[in-house]
Amino acid sequence: MTDPTTAATLLAHDDLAAFDLGAGGPVVPPIFQTSLFTFESVAAMEAVFAGERRQAIYSRGDNPTVMAFEAKLAALEGTAAARGFASGMAAISSTVLAFLEAGDRMVAVRHCYPDAYRLFRRLLPRLGITVEFVDGRDLDAVARAVEGAKLLYLESPTSVVFETHDVAAQAALARAAGAVSVIDNSWATPLFQQPHKSGVDLVLHSASKYISGHSDTVAGVVCGARAHLDRINRLTYPFLGGK
Repeated sequence: MTDPTTAATLLAHDDLAAFDLGAGGPVVPPIFQTSLFTFESVAAMEAVFAGERRQAIYSRGDNPTVMAFEAKLAALEGTAAARGFASGMAAISSTVLAFLEAGDRMVAVRHCYPDAYRLFRRLLPRLGITVEFVDGRDLDAVARAVEGAKLLYLESPTSVVFETHDVAAQAALARAAGAVSVIDNSWATPLFQQPHKSGVDLVLHSASKYISGHSDTVAGVVCGARAHLDRINRLTYPFLGGK
C-alpha cells in the first residue's frame, strides 16, 4: 500500500480542496486569472467576511490556485498551514516584521541570503530593531546571542558558502530563550529537510528557486502553525506580502 505521507505521494496527488468545482472537476488545479470572486449567497459572503470560513474574495489576498499551492507546501513541510507571497523577500519581510517592533532584538546567522542580510542590516535598524549576526555553527555563540532576543533567523545550507548547521539544536536554543525561530529552507527544499519537524517555528521558501524549478516563477511561502500564520496574516501580509 502506498504511504500517503511520503513526499513522492504528496507530490503526485494534487490537493484540490481549495477548489469547490464538484464532480467532473479538473485533474490538475487550474490557474485562476481573475481579481475578484463571487459568493453563492449573501449569507455565504457574510460568513467569509466574519472569518467563519475561508474563500477567495480578491486575488491579492486569496486565490484558489495559490491556496492549492499553500496546501501542498504545508503538507510537504509537515505544518498545519502555509501562506503564499509575491516573492521570497515578501515572505521574509512579512514574517520578520510580524514578530518584531521597535526596541526588539533579533539574531540571524551570517551568510544568509544577501537581500535578507541587507534587510536586517539596513532597514530594521531604521525601525528601531537591533540585529546581531552569529556563526550558526557555533552553538555556544547562538545560545549567548539569542538570550533576550525575540526572533532567531536561520538558514541551512546557507547562501553562497553553503554552511550546514545543527537546525534542531538551534531551534531548541530559541525555544529555551522564548524566541520565535524562522528558517529559509529554499536550498534544501522539504524533500531533503523539514525543519518544522526539528522544532523550527516557521519555514520560509523562495519558491522561485527549486520549488518552481524552471526559472518561470517568482513566489514565496511561509509554513508553520496556524497561530503564527494568523499573526502574519493579520499584521503584515495585507501590506507587504500581497500576490
